This record gives sequence, C-alpha cells and structure tokens, in this order.
Amino acid sequence: MAVVTARRTGSLPLAAYEYNVTGLVNGANTIALPVPPLYGSFPPDGAWTPTTVLCFPYMPGALGALCTPDLATIVQTAGTVTFTVYAAGNTNCVMVVY
Repeated sequence: MAVVTARRTGSLPLAAYEYNVTGLVNGANTIALPVPPLYGSFPPDGAWTPTTVLCFPYMPGALGALCTPDLATIVQTAGTVTFTVYAAGNTNCVMVVY
C-alpha cells in the first residue's frame, strides 16, 4: 500500500495541524507532510518544526493497529516535514501535529 497524507479541515482544539494518513503497513513508514504552498503546510522558511505527533489509528470495520511516531526522525527542509511512524500492522490513522 502507498502511504497517503492529506490535510484534515476542522482540526481538534489546540492542534496546529491535523492529517489523515492512509496506507500504513506493518513496520517503519516514512511520512511526508504536504509541501508548501499547499493549504495547511508548514512555513517554508523553516521557522517552525513540529515537536509532538499524536497518532489515532483506525480501520473501517476493524481495529486499527498501534502507531508510534519516532520523534527523533523529524526533519524539516524548505517546509517539507518528514519523519518515521512505526505501525504494528496495516492501518490508517488521524495524525495531530504540534
């Protein structure tokens, strides 16, 4: 499965950014958040990089697998934020980024 990340509108209170991430597979998954100038992307000047990522796994009609972000792998280059999420099985998740 291909990992797809899309901005969610109507973010949770106090959440800087919220995304729908689909296609996570068992093991390490590289996540790239939308690139500027897309709506909801990070400042391209690198002025802000997230420090907290929360994952809420879900699967239609099934239990979502545990997702664990590796905060030590967060990198921002010209507004593109990438990091690694480890999944305990195939799943989707709602990801909140602060």
